[in-house]
Parts: sequence; structure tokens; C-alpha cells
Amino acid sequence: MRLSLPIILSTTISILYNNNNAVLASHVVSGTDARLPMSLSSVIQDLEAEGASYVTTATYLTSKSVRKSESSVLCRSLFGVSADDDIDGSTTAFGKKLADSPEAENDESDGGAGVAIACPECISTKTGASASEVSSTVVACGGTVVYVADMVDLGRGEGLFDYLGPAIERLLAFRAMAEKSESETLKNRPSTLIVVFNGVEGRELAAAKKTWEGHASQMLSSIIQPSGSTKAIKLEDVFDRIEYLSSSEKDVDMKLCPAGGRVSAPGSPSSREPAEVASSVSDVVNSGLVENLGPVVEMVSAVPVKQACPRLTNPVDLAAARLLGPLARKALSECVDTVHTATGKDGSMLVPEFGALCDAAIHRAMDSLDTTAGSRFKKSPIAKRIRADLQENLYSEMGDIYELQVAALKENTFANFRAKLNKLRISPNLPNEMKEAAESSIKEFASAVKKLRVPRATAFGSWMTNADQITSLRNQFSEHNAERLKAARASGQFKPLPRKGVTVGMHWLLPKPFGNDYRQEPHLTHTADDLVYAPVDGITDVSGNEIRTGDWRRGVVPAPSSGEMMYLK
Repeated sequence: MRLSLPIILSTTISILYNNNNAVLASHVVSGTDARLPMSLSSVIQDLEAEGASYVTTATYLTSKSVRKSESSVLCRSLFGVSADDDIDGSTTAFGKKLADSPEAENDESDGGAGVAIACPECISTKTGASASEVSSTVVACGGTVVYVADMVDLGRGEGLFDYLGPAIERLLAFRAMAEKSESETLKNRPSTLIVVFNGVEGRELAAAKKTWEGHASQMLSSIIQPSGSTKAIKLEDVFDRIEYLSSSEKDVDMKLCPAGGRVSAPGSPSSREPAEVASSVSDVVNSGLVENLGPVVEMVSAVPVKQACPRLTNPVDLAAARLLGPLARKALSECVDTVHTATGKDGSMLVPEFGALCDAAIHRAMDSLDTTAGSRFKKSPIAKRIRADLQENLYSEMGDIYELQVAALKENTFANFRAKLNKLRISPNLPNEMKEAAESSIKEFASAVKKLRVPRATAFGSWMTNADQITSLRNQFSEHNAERLKAARASGQFKPLPRKGVTVGMHWLLPKPFGNDYRQEPHLTHTADDLVYAPVDGITDVSGNEIRTGDWRRGVVPAPSSGEMMYLK
């Protein structure tokens, strides 16, 4: 069949026009070097401004042996980033507008699809992202990951999950948190894992896949997973779709759809409206997962987090968090169970040696953690923080039981005090006897309460001192004694002892010359040229016997001898 020239020209122009549109549609819209995951919001806004009606997000990660320069080359090759695109070594995220799918070409309301790729620790060479930032970025992207596994790491089994392991751990925890909070942002959001084997081709792909799955199962068994939910034992329990590719693959961004279709199709499960994707990023930032692990740790732990957790910056800290975190929770639980075995579940059964019991249980819990940690995590801030939190939580839990033990001791002491009061006889001396009984009970309580206290407990929590406990009980005894005395007086059984009478004493002095002040010398009370009587004892007062006999004049005017007379000039 022959075609006319106008038809041939029209067809050629149409083909060239459509190919030109496809090339223009599949291009990088923007890139950013801001901190993740917040920088994803600006990329999503640029895609929306470019006309994208649907956006798919993914995180690009590599294993430890993949160098930065090689990672940058692989990223450009896998996602079809050309040399003309403004993407350099400092880019942390970029957005790419995809070519319209055949289904979307006939839909005028559909503006096309786009992908936002986050590169937290692969492309950036200026500042390496921390493990916390990588994990929060994976959560913000809904769990969709493109991961490059190097054959060196795959062969030795090390360096594969330095960042992917914590990211999966954080993803599972955040999903459990979203279910409890009934958030619609991450509910039923499917995810895809694309594993790219670097340096593997052809038949070697199946062997690499088997080795990868074995290492992944070991990783899943070692991470902390939320309690109360089904444990993930293989990667299929975490991701809805997993695909294994070689490093020579192209257009990987088109294979991010969890259903296996084109990611640019309007019905793709991974395609979300820009506002919904931006909301996911905002939820991650607002939850505090970027800066610390507080919300996740508090969710999986029975003990509230007292302060913000340090950021995980290296694999040693990650290993410390995975290994020591569960051990700390186990040690805390065993310590509390040991104490409750003696005090009962409610802690009200009085244990006289409660302080020694708690001290031994706390030391055993701390020793078990220190033995496991050893010298491997001696310099890790995460290990130090876990140990400090365990010690504080142990004393806090013991402090709650201590209050119950003190309350039980007060109750027993008060019962013994009332028994002592019941044995007293009603007499005028009853108030003093009741006071003595109270002081005796206070001494017994002070001796017993010392054995309930754990050494060094004041430095942890708000433990009341022994002096405060004794003062509180003394006030209780005083109030009880006052009430009992009032009741006894009102009933007429107790009559207080009458007051003693007032004794009046009459004293008098004889004036001169009948008497004299014994504090003065006789010769000082007379003028010159007088004969002065100076007795041996120096006292000239009249004695009491002389006053009673009436012969007191002879005592006042004695007949002195010459030896007792002196002449003053």
C-alpha cells in the first residue's frame, strides 16, 4: 500500500513530537542538599509545580563497601539521571518527572507522575548522614528502598545492614505506632524493596539472592521489633514486593510499584498525591524520630523515657542499642519480679530486710548488663545512656515498692503503739505514760525503717528520708494521744493531777545596830576612833536559835574578849 507524502510527513512529525515529549517528561525537576527527611518536602513541591498529580518516594541506600564515587555513578545509571542534570555530590534528594503512561495519555485531568528519590548517605560527601536520619528518611518514604549490595559485603556477611537494619527496625516501630494512633498516613501504605547486586550478572544472581536472604533472616532476628505484633522473620514480612536486579539495570524508578506495574500508572499503589506524601514527611518530623529515639523506645518499653535519646551516628552505637536495649528491659523485669516474689504483687507484704533485698537485686541486674557489654561498648554514648537509664529505672521501681513497705511498717508500728496504750492504767500520770509509749514506738520504727532503705537511693528519684518518715509518724502519734485524752476526759474516766499549792516564805532582817550584813567587814561599818568587835567567823548576824530562845540581845551585844577587839583611828 502506498502512502501519500502528506500522510508520511504527518506521521513522522507526530512520532518525533511524541518522542520529544517523552524525553522532556522523563527528566530531573529539582535537587536539594538540605537535611533529610525535611528536604523531601521541597522536592515534592517542585514536582507538584511541574504538574505531577502523583508522587512516589523511595530511599537509595548502599552497603558499606560501595564507595561514594561508585555510589554516585550507580545512582545516575539506575535512575536515568543524565550528565546535564544539576545533580552533584552534595545532593541529598532529587525529583524526577516521569513519562506519561499509555493509560494517562487519554486522561486530560492527569498531570503525570513523578518520583522523589532520597539519597541520605550515598551521594552526600560533605556531611555523612547519621543512622537516625537514614532511618527516618526510609519511614518518610513509606518503606520503599532501592538498595545496592556489594559482593564483598555479601560474601563476608558484614556491612550489609549497617543502615538498612536500623531503618527496618524503625519502620516496623513506626507502623505499630501509627496503628495505635489510628493515623491514616502510613496505614496500608505498600512498600517495595529493590535489591541491586553490584558486580553480579547472569547465573550468579540466584546464588547472591539466596545468600542475601540468609543474612536478612539473621538481621531480622536480632533487631528490636514491636511487642504485641507478628514478628517479621523474612523480608517478605516487611515489604509487599521484593525484586532482585543487577547493577546494569536501567530505569529502576519505573519498577517501584508494589503491584509490579509501571510506577507512572495512575492506579499504581505507590503513587500518592503530593499533599499526602508531604504529610508523611511532616508526620515523621513531628514525631521526633529525626532527632532522637524517644517515641520508639517509649513505645516498646514499659518504662517511660526520661529524656531525649542520643542520635545514633555509627554502627557501634547501633549494635549497643540492639544488644543492650533488650537486655536492659529483661534485667529490669527480672529485678522487679524478684522483689515482688518477697513483697507480693501489690508490694504490701512487709519485708524487714527490704533494703538489702533491693540492693542485691539491683546489683545483679547491673552486673548482668555490664557483663554482656564488656569492653566493646565502653566508649559508646548509647551504651552509657542505656546503663544510666536502667539504673534510674531500677531505683524508680524500687522507690514505688519502698513507699508501700514504709506504709506497711507504719501500720504495724501504729498497731503496736495502740496495744501499748491499752495496757496503761488510768491514773493522774496517764499523759506522761502515753508520751513514753509513743517515744518507745518511735525508736522501734526508726530502727526498722533504716533496714527498708536502699543505699544511695536519695540520688535517684524522690525517696523520702528517714527523718521525714519519723517526723510524720511522731505527728500521727501526738494527734492520737491528744484524741484519746480528750475522749477519756469527756467520759469522766481520766482526771488530771491537781496542781501543787503555793508555799509562801517570810524572811526578815534586823536593822543596825542589832544586826549587820555578813558580806561587809565590821570595821568598814564604823567610823574612826571606835572600838569594833570582829568575831572570828566574820558574821555578826543573830542566829536562829538565839531568836527562838529570846536571848538574842546577848548575841547582838556580846562581851568580846580583848583579842577580838580592834581600835580604828
